[in-house]
Amino acid sequence: MKNTLFTNKLFKVFGLALLLVAGACTIQSCDNDDDDGYELIIDPYLGANAIVTVKTDSTGGQCYLQLNDSVRLLPTGLKQPPFGNKEVRALAMIRFTGEQADKNFPCVYVDRLDSIRTKMMSPAVDNMEKVYGNDPLEIVKDWSTVCEDGYLTLRIRTIFGGATAHTLRLVRTGDDTVTLYHDANGDTHGSVGDNLIAFRLNDLPNTGGKYKNFTLKWTSFAGEKRVTFKYKTRK
Repeated sequence: MKNTLFTNKLFKVFGLALLLVAGACTIQSCDNDDDDGYELIIDPYLGANAIVTVKTDSTGGQCYLQLNDSVRLLPTGLKQPPFGNKEVRALAMIRFTGEQADKNFPCVYVDRLDSIRTKMMSPAVDNMEKVYGNDPLEIVKDWSTVCEDGYLTLRIRTIFGGATAHTLRLVRTGDDTVTLYHDANGDTHGSVGDNLIAFRLNDLPNTGGKYKNFTLKWTSFAGEKRVTFKYKTRK
């Protein structure tokens, strides 16, 4: 068993293949919405400089962006929620206007906003490795792998052949432990690629407004790995 923070390197044997990968493969990771997949992408940023939660104010209906656990952004010119009433994590390209709605509510121009696959945690079941899958993947250490605003957002890296969609599930497997399960659905030969997914940490216990640690476990190409995140239940 390896105890590591993250993997942040490509497998060298796939280095050239990664540069040549086309966007024909898909990754999908949701229970009960198997028609909503992702295109495989080489660089999931494409000019983005922030990851936010896109929300709607329940009183006035104003769309706003939650930048982290405390700071909200008011998107100038974006009155209507771009994703309807659905709350999602998103890659954003933003520019600060220099104005603020209040102390922790700066105004921003939004040049781009792309949703990240966002889902709830899955329930624990018997024989989870068999039911949910145990195919290997890597979690990349960079700014897009982050725990904030009640979400765990991960940049994942694995092999895609384009034969079928992949499925990812996050399950609470202990008092302070969650496990990421990956089912490649037989799509285990091809090229290395990256994508992003966000999980709402709805099954973790309430932290009472304080930061607490939880451990994420997953099966990598080198065996089991784990990393610790700080988490605070959002208001």
